[in-house]
Amino acid sequence: MKNLDVHLKGSPLRLVKDASNWKKWWSMRLIILTALFQSIVIAYATLPSDWLPGVPEGVKTALAFGALITAAAAGVARVVQQPALEKGNGNS
Repeated sequence: MKNLDVHLKGSPLRLVKDASNWKKWWSMRLIILTALFQSIVIAYATLPSDWLPGVPEGVKTALAFGALITAAAAGVARVVQQPALEKGNGNS
């Protein structure tokens, strides 16, 4: 994270104190999962038209709802305290 601090020098952006714990934050985990769902949806949109009927409707629906739910959960997780991180053990 020190390299990022150097690049942000002079910028109004500042890292949070525990930015190195980003892998332990549930909000980040859910954002990554949302990106995965969205990537699959985008990949589906680029499939050749003769492949499209081969993908079941339920799969498309599940991907759409998965992206929606994980994005909403990430927003909630962002404001919920993670006691394990506050205690410093990081097992959350």
